[in-house]
Amino acid sequence: MDFVNLFWIVPFIGIIFSMSFIPVIYPAFWNKYSSYIPFIWTGIYLVAIFFVFSPITVITAIFKPLIDDYLSFIIQITALYIVSGGIYINFPEGKGPSFNTIFLIFGSILAGWIGTTGAAMLLIRPFLRINAKRKHKVHLMIFFIFLIANIGGAATPLGDPPLFIGFLKGIDFFWFIKHLYPILFSTIIALCLLFYLIDSFYFKKETGRFELSRDNASFTIKGIRNLLLLIIILLTVILCDFDKTFEVFGEQYKYSSLLRNVILVSVSFLSIKITHKNIREQNGFTIAPIKEVAEFFIAIFITVAPVLYILGKGQNGALSFIFDWIAPNGEFILSKCFWISGLLSSILDNAPTFLIFFHITSGNALELMTTKASLLMSFSISTVFMGALTYIGNAPNLMVRSISESYGVKVPSFLGYMFWSLGILIPIFLIISYLL
Repeated sequence: MDFVNLFWIVPFIGIIFSMSFIPVIYPAFWNKYSSYIPFIWTGIYLVAIFFVFSPITVITAIFKPLIDDYLSFIIQITALYIVSGGIYINFPEGKGPSFNTIFLIFGSILAGWIGTTGAAMLLIRPFLRINAKRKHKVHLMIFFIFLIANIGGAATPLGDPPLFIGFLKGIDFFWFIKHLYPILFSTIIALCLLFYLIDSFYFKKETGRFELSRDNASFTIKGIRNLLLLIIILLTVILCDFDKTFEVFGEQYKYSSLLRNVILVSVSFLSIKITHKNIREQNGFTIAPIKEVAEFFIAIFITVAPVLYILGKGQNGALSFIFDWIAPNGEFILSKCFWISGLLSSILDNAPTFLIFFHITSGNALELMTTKASLLMSFSISTVFMGALTYIGNAPNLMVRSISESYGVKVPSFLGYMFWSLGILIPIFLIISYLL
């Protein structure tokens, strides 16, 4: 299918705008029918394909993105969700702003080594339990998404999919931490300082509702066997990648993807089998968060295909004006590259966005690591960092939101979240783009 004009991106944009504005304009309608809306737009997209191309292409439009990307995506995050849900970590409640800030710093560092999804799913429940008695909790979830579900992942290729794509394309494993650490750690410190001030403000307003924990309760962890399964998941994702392929309906697929999915599904079932039911009950574990993510992202993965196709054409596609703006006369402007790649990542899957910029800026890993290192830095930082701008910028964002909601946190709407993210993160990103 050759998506030659911008008509084809309307269903994807429709999903984004529906998420943004319907909850604000018609909240009752959204609460009742929100799960149907992405599929209505997907249906419009598939009907257009049916009439413009052919009936058989509808099957391709559904199954190609699902087999190529969605299946591996949902199996991986489901495995992380199930395994992390079998690990119960407990701290005494009411530790206050200092402990919360240290917790976020630790989680941000951990995210760079076990992945943003792994760290977010492992730590969100204990973080919410620590603050169970707090009245003001929204900022806790917001900064958790900023730091642990996104920004902390910029340390290594294990941290976030865009950097892992770069690693698979030939970027040295330690290149990212060597070149990005000043910006990474400066951003983490700046956000944690801001968090401490905000959390202290709310905490002082709540003085008298509860006291700081004075008991002798100690750190406890249950379901330790799941920690081993978590390591198996991470090693599987990292190591299970080889080039041998097989063919289905004329399309080539990697045996490594099939093997990886089989291992991850097996690990998920093993976790359910070996984990005591009481541990998941203590965690408040339900299938609802992963179900919400699965339903929403299946529509996203299908309707985003034309967007990625057109972007992949670069200056020869219908979005050529974007590339003319960021690279006038063929010379890429770092700040513009930073902003466009990042903003695209905040509404598209950040891994394909990284891959697109990898190819249009050079396509050669050695050149990007040396003579074009500044370019690689710009879209590496942005594709990871700007996933924090929206709920759909990175998979853990929606999962953190859903889990927080199950713990009684009144979560912001799509636009409400962006009010926080734009107000806090954009000034930081402006400084980063200036320093590039």
